[in-house]
Amino acid sequence: MLSRLYTLWATLRTGLWFVPTLMAVGAVGLATIALNLDAGLPEERAQQFWLHSGGPEDARNLLSTVFSSMVTMATLVISITMVVLTLAASQLGPRLVRNFMGDLRTQLVFGMFLMTIIYCLLVLRTLNSELDISGVPHIAVTLGTALALINLFALLFFIHNLARSIVSDTVVRRVDRDLRNTISRLLPAEDDGQPPVEQPTADDVLPADFDERAASLWLSGEGYVQAVEYERLVEIACRHKAVVRLDFRAGHFVIRGSHKADIYPGRLLGPDLATEIEGAILVGEDRTAVQDLEFSIRHLVEIAVRALSSGINDPFTVIAVIDRLGAALGDLMRRELQPEVFCDEAGVVRVVGRASSFHGLVDVAFRQIRQAGATHPAVIIQMLSIIARLAVKVRLSSQRDALLDHAAIIAEAGRRGASEASDIADIEHSYQAVQMALSKSHASGKTTFQGADQQPGDDFREGDQPRMVSPRRLLD
Repeated sequence: MLSRLYTLWATLRTGLWFVPTLMAVGAVGLATIALNLDAGLPEERAQQFWLHSGGPEDARNLLSTVFSSMVTMATLVISITMVVLTLAASQLGPRLVRNFMGDLRTQLVFGMFLMTIIYCLLVLRTLNSELDISGVPHIAVTLGTALALINLFALLFFIHNLARSIVSDTVVRRVDRDLRNTISRLLPAEDDGQPPVEQPTADDVLPADFDERAASLWLSGEGYVQAVEYERLVEIACRHKAVVRLDFRAGHFVIRGSHKADIYPGRLLGPDLATEIEGAILVGEDRTAVQDLEFSIRHLVEIAVRALSSGINDPFTVIAVIDRLGAALGDLMRRELQPEVFCDEAGVVRVVGRASSFHGLVDVAFRQIRQAGATHPAVIIQMLSIIARLAVKVRLSSQRDALLDHAAIIAEAGRRGASEASDIADIEHSYQAVQMALSKSHASGKTTFQGADQQPGDDFREGDQPRMVSPRRLLD
């Protein structure tokens, strides 16, 4: 359920309409309150210096001027925003447009203009030439003037914020912040006092005859897997006394009839179970960061790859991206990655999925930058330097192996792409520094997953038993 709510919230948060719509509704409430306050305002209080004290024509002219000015300013803001979004899409990547649209400051400025326009319209309709001065809503007119002044400063703030938003370093920081928030939300920090352990895999826990006795449920939906409600799947599998294995994860594009969930034992698969399982898998048109760690990493990589294009050729932006990717990988190395095995409260395996490995995440972070920047020694050296710095954070042998493998590939690409002997020597020196740093890292050896077969019981017949594992955190 939380995954569905977060998916909905992510869609609303990255839209330009949600916050302005809320503020437009607020304008109706604000106008109603202001007009009611005017109805109970004593005549002598209406002469306060800070209140509008003119007649109905003066009030109508003032609010009409404010209304037309706000419409003009809103048109200007929308035009500027479209120009900036076009520039950002061409230079930084079209997928980053959602980051600009999700900027709360931009949404608030749009909302302020829309709120003022609607407020002025609602107050204007109460003004007519037959009113005497005592019937003029002085508080409402004064509040309209105050909103106009606020919008002037909001326009200045918007121009300042928009000018900063197209600077590449600002975009890199914003995308990196989204990535780090995703990491913190999906992966809890491990207790430094506890020894790190490798996650169990499907081969560790599934029955030996799983492939022979399982039945396949082919998905009827098509699109990007936005989230998988593992906790709900565990509850479904436990209720039906089954084991479910998925051949996809969040972020994968599933084609109708080509991706499946395997149900063990196969005799349990029926229309009701199939409907329940598909209902726990959220498939949509867009890829999201709800459960997909690679999503935000790819945003940073896209900035770097575009910066390496011949039309832009900006290695400094690439180096900034590599620094942020290195910091994010360092954060990942001290956290427990998303598990592939999910158990019920008794510790019985119920769901086996797919999850991003550290090796795969490093590959997503560096592969395309390595391919595009092979002829840029500075980029190659920077990637090797970041890997060397990550050596002190190594906690598992799988982490060390992943860094060593990618360092070797990066160094080889740099040797082939460099044309100067001095550049090749610098790349070789950086690679040797990586090897030395990783050889000194105190990575623990792989912890062998200990699992024991469940004794035959009510859930399964002889030969149907899944394995027992320690209960683990269930991803929502």
